[in-house]
Amino acid sequence: MSKSSKFVAGAIFGAALGSILALLYAPKSGAELQKEIKEKADQVMIEVKKAAAQKEEELKEEINSLNTKD
Repeated sequence: MSKSSKFVAGAIFGAALGSILALLYAPKSGAELQKEIKEKADQVMIEVKKAAAQKEEELKEEINSLNTKD
């Protein structure tokens, strides 16, 4: 795993954990809290999918560059 991959994974994990902790310590009703957790989880999933797509594209480019060197 490259440094950029580790950084992206750590950033996403840190953002998710921070969001969840902030929501859990906020004084809200159960329904409000569940709604906010779902919204944050959806946001995190979007970011994970974007990061995965970006990494996939980088890997494809790397593979293509290795194949053309032969």
